[in-house]
Amino acid sequence: MADAEADLVDLADALARRELTSLELVDRALSRYEMLEPTIHAFAWIDPERARRLARASDARRRSGAPLGRLEGVPIGVKDIFDTRGIPTEHGCRAFAGRVPDRDAAAVRAAEAAGAIVLGKTITAELAYLRPGPTRNPWDASRTPGGSSMGSAAAVAARVIPAAIGSQTNGSTIRPAAFCGVVGFKPSRARVSLGGALEFSRTLDHAGVFATSVRSAGLFAAILAGDSERVPRLGGHLPRLAALLTNEWEHAGDAMRARFQEDVDALAAAGGPIEWPKPPALLEETQRIIRVVMLYEGARAVLPLIEGREEAVSAFARQQLAEGARIDDGDYREAIAAREQLIRELAAWAAPYDAILTPPTTGEAPSPESTGDPRFCSRWSLTGAPAITIPTGLGPNGLPLGLQLVAAPGEDDRLLTAALWAEARLPSIGAPPA
Repeated sequence: MADAEADLVDLADALARRELTSLELVDRALSRYEMLEPTIHAFAWIDPERARRLARASDARRRSGAPLGRLEGVPIGVKDIFDTRGIPTEHGCRAFAGRVPDRDAAAVRAAEAAGAIVLGKTITAELAYLRPGPTRNPWDASRTPGGSSMGSAAAVAARVIPAAIGSQTNGSTIRPAAFCGVVGFKPSRARVSLGGALEFSRTLDHAGVFATSVRSAGLFAAILAGDSERVPRLGGHLPRLAALLTNEWEHAGDAMRARFQEDVDALAAAGGPIEWPKPPALLEETQRIIRVVMLYEGARAVLPLIEGREEAVSAFARQQLAEGARIDDGDYREAIAAREQLIRELAAWAAPYDAILTPPTTGEAPSPESTGDPRFCSRWSLTGAPAITIPTGLGPNGLPLGLQLVAAPGEDDRLLTAALWAEARLPSIGAPPA
């Protein structure tokens, strides 16, 4: 479990017991920000005086005895694709420079209704797609934190904030969480509203969260979904687990393969045999299907937004969106039909298991020219299945490696219970070196 000074649940409980104040917590966050931001560049916007003002107001509410939310006075980060009223939301793209929305996204409203304080907007890859932003990995500033929720993952890993909101269209929550050594949780599709967030793919976009423990990620996601008190708790039985090897296995590096096998062996030793069932055949076609759906929908969602400002978008993104615009309607419909079939097959195949074990990434974080390879996340984004990654070790370069657990679509609570059990039985890597 994460250290108490960085864990969302521990901090919320400490505030409730009046062992610290929101102002103290915000000041601590701002001190970490001032020390580390010149190196990691996690934030697109931050206003220290606003944060302190909100913290003082939170402390006054607590002293008054007024009803309080579960996250009262806790600072969080918000990925810069989620609208924040009166605060710039620029989608990591020059085409939206200076954009200040007049309404909050639904997820932001839910967090603030629970008492959370938006400390800052975290950097995203351009348009929450593939072109990296300036953020660096807190474990090694010569490496990427992954994308597209790069700032959210880095800020939580660096212990600036205990939790952050992100998103995932392909691998944008799981991958950066794994690269940065924190917990990343992508709930089932549509469990957390994306109202007021930049749309790239209406079929694939998910909200995601970052924290330093499974219970904190589960609580934060529940709050964003409107279930304020649902902290994951261990069940009364050992979880039934399966492990998955697919045609992507050859892309995993030696360190990731070794880490995955060690994790599987450790969980089997603690809880009994782990099965290796043969997956549905259509699962092997994920890369083809997801590319058609993502680019077709991305072109139709984003191109109208940047019309007349195309030169403010990278040449790479323009090329990808142009490719999407050329995809035939019939090819798109076939991809959607294949996706629907895959969801049915996956639900039946995964139903016996509390969680399926699989790598989250191909290995350690690469250099900053890339956001990393999302291939081990694609299946779960395409099908809308819940997925979570937990840090379990360090690779040969001293960078985090992790384990991804997934479940059938809609089985979020079952997945979180299994992940909580696994987290307690696998190594903890702690925080990045100071």
